[in-house]
Amino acid sequence: MTETWLKKKPIRKSGAVPMYVQVAEILDSEVKARNGAHFALPSEGELSREFGVSRVTIRQALKQLEARGVIYSEHGRGYFSTASRMKGVSGFHSFTTEVRKLGAEPGSTVVAYEERRQLSPAFRKHLQSEGESGTDFIFLRRVRSIDGDPVALEDAYLPTALYPSATRDMFESGSLYAEMTATWGIVPTWTDALFEPTAATAEEAGYLKIEPGAPVLSVWRVTVTDTDQAVEYVKSVYKGGGFMLNVNRYRL
Repeated sequence: MTETWLKKKPIRKSGAVPMYVQVAEILDSEVKARNGAHFALPSEGELSREFGVSRVTIRQALKQLEARGVIYSEHGRGYFSTASRMKGVSGFHSFTTEVRKLGAEPGSTVVAYEERRQLSPAFRKHLQSEGESGTDFIFLRRVRSIDGDPVALEDAYLPTALYPSATRDMFESGSLYAEMTATWGIVPTWTDALFEPTAATAEEAGYLKIEPGAPVLSVWRVTVTDTDQAVEYVKSVYKGGGFMLNVNRYRL
């Protein structure tokens, strides 16, 4: 794969531009030329041989591209291009709808569904709210994926009174927001969120197929209607690498 690039743009081993910068620019151009395709890059050793530079130089180039968000690494597997179709997901709109608009296939697997008497202490701490006094909740845990790759673990508390006759089957596939509107006439309108960089717990890592302790982004949010009625309290844990969020306040 890299042999073609070298014939077009050889590395200059003397001059003002460091070799790792030249390698990074060539790799960056190749990733962009593939129009958002998701693919594995050659190993450090293969790139070192193709470019005729040391593995240290290759590693510097790859780390630079990783810092830009062009590629990401997976422990024990190597480096991969960051598919452009994953960029631009806000994390606030319907995950299902947004991913489909970007040309990828969303997935959602319910791994827990039960009734709970109140929000967990962690939710009350982060969202500074206990919900309405005496409110019971449906607790829903889902693994969200893009093209079969798990990208987020999502815990949601839904006020039971707003979702009469709800069953687990209703949340097994498709968009939760679409189900809210179609079945219960609830229209999510605004969301406020708190972002917290954390390390993946062993449980989170298992769902997201990453190493325990890997960096993740936890997003705590409460979603309300246009009359400020809270319709869900959510914690989403997004894994690093290959997935980007646009952060703003959105009208849903």
